[in-house]
Amino acid sequence: RWAKNRSERLQKKTIEIVDQFCSDYESKIRSMGGIGFFLGGIGPDGHIGFNVQGSDHFSTTRLTATNYETQAAAATDLGGIEIAKHRLVITIGLDTITYNKNAVAIIIAAGEAKANIIRDSIQNEASNVYPATVLQKLKNARFYLTNGASLRLQERRYLDVIAEEPLSQSSIERAIINLAIDKKKELTALRDDDYKSSSLSDYVLKKTKLSSSDVNKKIRNEIISRLNKGLEVVENQTILHTAPHHDDIMLGYLPYINHLVRTPLNQHYFVTLTSGFTAVTNSFMLELMQNLKNQLSLGNIKANQEFEPEYQEGRNRDVNLYLDGIAARSRTIKNEAIARRLLRNMIEIYEEDNLTYLEDRVDELINYFKTQYPGKKDIPHVQKLKGMMREWEEELIWGYFGFNTKNVLHMRLGFYQGDIFTENPEMERDVLPILKLLKTIKPTIVTVALDPEGSGPDTHYKVLQAISEALRIYEKETGISDIKVWGYRNIWYRFHPAEANVYIPVSLNSMAILEDTFMNSYGSQKAASFPSWEYDGAFCRLAQQIQVDQFEKIRLCIGKDFFLKSSMPRFRAAHGLIFLKELTLTEFYEHSKELRRMTENS
Repeated sequence: RWAKNRSERLQKKTIEIVDQFCSDYESKIRSMGGIGFFLGGIGPDGHIGFNVQGSDHFSTTRLTATNYETQAAAATDLGGIEIAKHRLVITIGLDTITYNKNAVAIIIAAGEAKANIIRDSIQNEASNVYPATVLQKLKNARFYLTNGASLRLQERRYLDVIAEEPLSQSSIERAIINLAIDKKKELTALRDDDYKSSSLSDYVLKKTKLSSSDVNKKIRNEIISRLNKGLEVVENQTILHTAPHHDDIMLGYLPYINHLVRTPLNQHYFVTLTSGFTAVTNSFMLELMQNLKNQLSLGNIKANQEFEPEYQEGRNRDVNLYLDGIAARSRTIKNEAIARRLLRNMIEIYEEDNLTYLEDRVDELINYFKTQYPGKKDIPHVQKLKGMMREWEEELIWGYFGFNTKNVLHMRLGFYQGDIFTENPEMERDVLPILKLLKTIKPTIVTVALDPEGSGPDTHYKVLQAISEALRIYEKETGISDIKVWGYRNIWYRFHPAEANVYIPVSLNSMAILEDTFMNSYGSQKAASFPSWEYDGAFCRLAQQIQVDQFEKIRLCIGKDFFLKSSMPRFRAAHGLIFLKELTLTEFYEHSKELRRMTENS
């Protein structure tokens, strides 16, 4: 149709210019014989370049939209999903890459998070579903992979397993549990023919010199043992729950915490080790600032001694007021509580309690958040303000369970500075503050986000290394060596059943608590700026989906009757599972060392 107005005429002209540019670019490449050397990565949906899942293998250079998986993966680089969703891209096509049949094409992939798509891109026939399968046309195409990224390649996995001496229990379990899932059979229903259908399971039988029935029973009993361990009562413990980011703990194992906090014999401390300000959008802060301006103009809040930074009880009152608002289903009460905390934070940051000057600051910040380009690095005092609002959200979560600011701690480690490539942890700046915390709390259990090599946010890995070093020094200085480490994973990656040694049943009631606390407390994360590529929605719902998926795998392996006919109500009520990996300090140090070797090649 004809353009209706000047704006549409400019848009039409721009599209025509871009289309011609793409055609000219493609023609120039082909006139030179095609691409001689291509180096790239691979996206979570298998895209190379911006040729997303479903791209035609005969596609050429073009302007195109992207899919959700690609938008989520690119959110960090583009300033958030809210920006990535509204961006078109120019990409060379799949046929552009493979036009020269003598081209060298190299794809680099790191981390277990890429293992599934690497397997699908290499082991499947050429298909639009997996764009990287187009590289099968090139005799000089190669994938350069880390151990984690190659984990699910059938032949590579087989060679790794046969190189083990002795064959590890984890490898045995992984092979046979995968076989049961692939065959959709209970473990006890697997027969010799099933084992022989897979090189790995066939090797397990030959190496262990056991019958298939004996292997099946042994693994089934081990799974049940882990389920029973998940029901054990934990008492007389001081538990230091650590999180790289503010929602990591609750997304990882909140349903377990529901049970851990029921006894008064345990002490709990929840510490977030980074500020997390990059996850707070300007639009969210603008909404908070406009609410504060409204509250001040109505005279609902007066700056007084109650807002002094040293007055910790005021912070607890903010949390309690907000929780009152949740209980009363009152947006008015919640808005006042949010405004009170925001004002309190501004008084601390700007060292100013004059209400007139503070109102001017509010106007300045409203203008800042209206005009600042999303994704641009914020100035330091805005970074701090954003981070403090994330800290407020974390206090709300644990306020649900009766914990106040004495138990909810914020460390703001210095390596986290909002850059795409963050610094490595340093002893003085990052490790010693954790060591000081350990000496103060004297934990008997420490929980740690335990993502594998190259999977999950980079912050998770760096926090793990800092905690590992702090625990090592703490053990050396105090002689305390019986601390347990509970490794957890959440929405960024998950344990294989063979990797975890504690399975905690999750009821529908616990799932409801997870959703309610997340949606009511994490206002900045209801529509996260840096979401998971797997799920377009709230993190809590992805966490629930993962718990359900883990339950279904274990239920398949040991049979529905184990849960339906159990004498334990928590097993009968289970519709999800949380996987944890309990480690001794020595085991944790070894894990940390191996993870560092694989990640940094050191």
